[in-house]
Amino acid sequence: MGSLGSRNCLLLVFFTLGLLLLVNVSQGQDSCSEEESGVEIFEKDVTANFGYILKESLYFQSNSSASTTYWTLPPESLTISTVSLHEGPSCRPCIRINISVNASGLPKLRGFFVQGLEISENTFHSFRIVKKKNWKIRDLWEVTYDCWIVTPGQNISVSLFTLPNFILPFNKTHYIPSRDAKPAFQYQHIAEEKKFEVSVPKGPHVIARLCYDFYICEDLEPPSEKEISSSQIVSLSYENLLPCLCIEAFYTHRDSKREKKCPFKDHPEPYIEKLLQVSVNEINHPSDTMTVRFSSPCPLETTVTFCRKQNGICVTEKDAIVKQHGKEYYLKSVDRDHHLCFQFSSLNRSYVKCPDIGDRFWNMNLKTRLYSVLITISSKISASFSAAVCRKNLKTGGCDLRSVIYNVSTNHKFGSDDLQLSLPRPGIGDCIMVWRSDVSHSHRYLLCSFDFSHQHLGLLALVTSLVIFTMILIIYRSCQRMWKIFTAPLWRRTILLVYSPDSAEYKTLICDFADFLHSILGCEVILDLWDMNTVSQIGMLPWFYQKRKLVSERKGKVMVVWTRRSRTMYDQWKKRQTNSIGWKDSTNLFGAAMSCLEKDLGVQQERENLKHYTMVYFEGLCERKDIPECLQKISTYRLLKDLYRLVSHLQDTTCLSPPCLIKAVAKYLKKKLISSEKKKGFQHHVEICKKKLGEDVS
Repeated sequence: MGSLGSRNCLLLVFFTLGLLLLVNVSQGQDSCSEEESGVEIFEKDVTANFGYILKESLYFQSNSSASTTYWTLPPESLTISTVSLHEGPSCRPCIRINISVNASGLPKLRGFFVQGLEISENTFHSFRIVKKKNWKIRDLWEVTYDCWIVTPGQNISVSLFTLPNFILPFNKTHYIPSRDAKPAFQYQHIAEEKKFEVSVPKGPHVIARLCYDFYICEDLEPPSEKEISSSQIVSLSYENLLPCLCIEAFYTHRDSKREKKCPFKDHPEPYIEKLLQVSVNEINHPSDTMTVRFSSPCPLETTVTFCRKQNGICVTEKDAIVKQHGKEYYLKSVDRDHHLCFQFSSLNRSYVKCPDIGDRFWNMNLKTRLYSVLITISSKISASFSAAVCRKNLKTGGCDLRSVIYNVSTNHKFGSDDLQLSLPRPGIGDCIMVWRSDVSHSHRYLLCSFDFSHQHLGLLALVTSLVIFTMILIIYRSCQRMWKIFTAPLWRRTILLVYSPDSAEYKTLICDFADFLHSILGCEVILDLWDMNTVSQIGMLPWFYQKRKLVSERKGKVMVVWTRRSRTMYDQWKKRQTNSIGWKDSTNLFGAAMSCLEKDLGVQQERENLKHYTMVYFEGLCERKDIPECLQKISTYRLLKDLYRLVSHLQDTTCLSPPCLIKAVAKYLKKKLISSEKKKGFQHHVEICKKKLGEDVS
């Protein structure tokens, strides 16, 4: 009995230990623990459309027996997805690998070899699946491998090989999201363009959006949600910059944790006024009650008061109590007028909201009489109105009554819309005050005495017209007398014109310019074309020296008109090529002038001698660079742009010194020359010469 009892005790102990082991095993199988007794558990469920043999290993296997690769697989041959075999927060995700290969071009295909690497954990896993020899299969090979347990929050690299290796190694990378991971992102605020530029570091795709943080982050209107990859920068635009404007980012997988940044939340003061403006809706006036809805996209504590606009400032009415019902604020017994407003205040910022100027219920018209003022009031509603004569009080800013208050009422039930009030005409400095009197809050309009001066506008207009007519007549008569004085030449300047014989058209331009100097400026012009008899009798050179001496005695000017042809003739003259085409004319003035000018340039008093010379050229026929360097010391003017300067130059160098008044009138006349008919004639002849010059060049 003793031995039997001891045997039963031992059996009982062994039975108890077995139960404990079964409980531990069952607990290990039901939980989603990653490790049991230091050994990692791989739950495998492989399906294929053929009979197979599966071999797995946790170490790298070389594929050295691979033949020369010559074929590539399409991307859809290998797909990777994340699955979870168990529920609960302690579960680790696993990788499902799907293989789908069309083997029509691979008749010797026997199976596949797959290698996987957890990049951040540096953990390797591979398996080999081979078709059984007695199994026949069509072209499409399909394999589903469940599942490879991995660590979340990292990239998994999977490579696919064929057995034997007919293809280039095919590789895909898959990101394993973590339930608790939040995406990191950077942003840059570009205020002038009203946008944020958001970027993310290398990793999975991220969705970013702008939102208003009102306990939860609410979308903007319209929404600004965009997907970002690691190599991309996206712009998120907004319409209103509010203090609760935030940037929120989250991964593309379901139930991703969200990262939120609110750049303006800690310093909201500069953006409160805009927030108030966005939050206030239009003002309504049902039954003499002014209501407004305040719906803020951001959490905000605000104070609402009633105010009256005066001189651009909204003055708070302390006796007006604004009440609140939900999100609406209202004030009873108030007239609809754009001077009566709500003021919203928060954090030392305020925003004033007033009704539209066209929302008034009534309007008035005023007509002055000999001893009274008639006010006509047109009203859309039944109301009462009052008017009185008053005088402004500069100390209080109000208007003190100077007469009794005149009242009038209308009732739309009896069809009377227009009302009339007759008041005594206000005195100097008085005003008329008109307001709606059947409500507690109404704006008082002031019509001051200067507003009624239109009764004397006819007499004032007649007197003004007579004064203006008299002034015009006096000015006209004065101008007539002054014109007779100043149309006579202000100077008598002798000018010797020198030019190069470019063409017949150019000679016409020279004659027209000489006529301008003579008829308009009153100069005595010496031109060889106007004195051909004397030139033919005594010769060009003696004639020129004779006229040069006369100009010097009269303190006149030798005016050289330069062209591109003049530069050619000057170069020929310098080389003494007198037999060239430019010198075949026996009456050529240019050579004589150059000889005289060369003599004046050679003396020691060069500056004194050169003041008697003036050089001009017409725009389009010459450029300043066409003038030789030695002649650029002479005062040069471009016509017709420098015409005013040329006239001033001729006047200022005269021996006569007119009084200041004459100088002022002369400057006026010189400005008139710019728009004269002579100038238009110059332009016409210059265009002809430019055309001729172009034909010669061709």
